[in-house]
Amino acid sequence: MKYKYCFSNGFDPYKNLALERCLLGLADKSTAILYLWQNDNTIVIGKNQDVYSECRVDKFTSRGGRIARRMSGGGAVYHDLGNLNFSIITDRAQDDEGAYFDLILRMAASLGIKAEPSGRNDVIFGGRKFSGSAVYDDGGRVCRHGTVLVSTNIEKMTYYLTPEREKLKRHGVESVRSRVMNLSEVSSEITVEAVKKRFIEAAGAEPLNAEVNRSELEEYTELFSSEKWIYGGQK
Repeated sequence: MKYKYCFSNGFDPYKNLALERCLLGLADKSTAILYLWQNDNTIVIGKNQDVYSECRVDKFTSRGGRIARRMSGGGAVYHDLGNLNFSIITDRAQDDEGAYFDLILRMAASLGIKAEPSGRNDVIFGGRKFSGSAVYDDGGRVCRHGTVLVSTNIEKMTYYLTPEREKLKRHGVESVRSRVMNLSEVSSEITVEAVKKRFIEAAGAEPLNAEVNRSELEEYTELFSSEKWIYGGQK
């Protein structure tokens, strides 16, 4: 299967999630899409999560942070410009979890990192997580998306995210901080731009030369930025 890649031009989580959703319509049985994007100062929660249980909402938003809700399940994640998000979008018939992890491992290996998958969704190095993922299926196409921690502010991450202690204990750790790492800890030469480049090389991807439907993009941006979608009846 051939990969086509595209980048987001901005750091707005609502526009980025909307573009991801629109890209589902462009994948087919012969082409997978690799979408690389970043959000700034954002917490993204899973589709079914309770916002106030997962993060310090009021403190985060009062300091300029944005809360977003994605269409996949899984846990809350903190995004800043030291983190790279990636989405791999395929026709449902071509979806392959093994190929998804293989791409991440090949990208990491090209940076000198011998990573390995852990549990259902994580990729680790030296026992610590630098990438987590989630998946959603719209019935015809599948989006597997995740994060790569490169030089993210782990202090802010651990302060604003408030996962249940029982969840951490299941992973054998006492805190988010002890469980995660930045790839820049391995080498200062590993930057977000370097990871982008290696992702594209590992996928053998070519640029995606296709236009998304602009009105559809606006509709999804409105959905993802709405308080009803983000908070439901909580706010």
